[in-house]
Amino acid sequence: MTNFKIVIKRIFITALILIFILGIYSLFIEQSFLRVKHEKLYLPNYSPELNGLKVAIISDIHIGGQFTGLKKLKRYTKEINAQSPDFIFFLGDLDSLGIIKSKTNKNEISSILSKLNAKYGVISVLGNHDISPDIVKPILLNANISLLEDEKLTYTINNKPLTIYGLKDMWHFHPEPKEVVKVKNSEETIILLSHNPDLFPEVPDFVSLTLSGHLHGGQVYLPILGGIFTPSIWGQRYNKGYIVENNKHIYVTSGVGGSVILRFGILPEIVILELYSLDSFPEKRIENTPELKGIQHSLNSIGLSVYIKIMRLLNIPF
Repeated sequence: MTNFKIVIKRIFITALILIFILGIYSLFIEQSFLRVKHEKLYLPNYSPELNGLKVAIISDIHIGGQFTGLKKLKRYTKEINAQSPDFIFFLGDLDSLGIIKSKTNKNEISSILSKLNAKYGVISVLGNHDISPDIVKPILLNANISLLEDEKLTYTINNKPLTIYGLKDMWHFHPEPKEVVKVKNSEETIILLSHNPDLFPEVPDFVSLTLSGHLHGGQVYLPILGGIFTPSIWGQRYNKGYIVENNKHIYVTSGVGGSVILRFGILPEIVILELYSLDSFPEKRIENTPELKGIQHSLNSIGLSVYIKIMRLLNIPF
């Protein structure tokens, strides 16, 4: 065998070993981690009287999938409660089909979720994997979690109104944020929950903060390439983290689970946000955050639209 063939053979064997090791890491190691991520946000149109409000956000649990069973759900609940949040926001995708296929007991899910504890309440929206079949809604309601479907809840905290709006899932219902969030009184602070961040450009300017999940941070995140699987019409713009556009603010969590077998370079996360008014900290003002770099996902806006239509045509939950 020539030296060249020996070198090629060694490179090939090394590549196979590396792929095997990375596969084991992705399937059995990374998904066992859980990052509790803390951030402070300084928001426009936010009452100074609400400074220091602590909210916990969790998304994309995907019960019954490769990543999450009841044991992990108990762990998530315990970790969130340990943070003593004022609000807990669940941003969708408990996953109807995953629950059915895994034969996970729905009453047990409700029992675990009912132990979530926040000073002012636990609020949820539905994700695209929660709509069909309709079993997630009863699970949430049996857990005493408030579910918002193009609806709102208003709280009075330190004599100031805080309103939480929740949108229906974008892929199934096409909500229009400006039709749901129509008005704002002068002293009101508004937080908007939307499973899918693709609606963010349509959010009214007076909304203090939008919270989303859905994209899993691209599911597989690689240096230079970025998030590989990002089903968004905006590419990687809203892939994960804190984004500011023209003084509008959104935080997108990469969530804790996934609807496909691999999750790599994106640690499962629960996010704890402390919220403050920009009026109190004007030096913290951000006009625009840099765009995330990396390849665009394979599903562009046309491809994504075709995919959704095919799934509906075949009556396949997605």
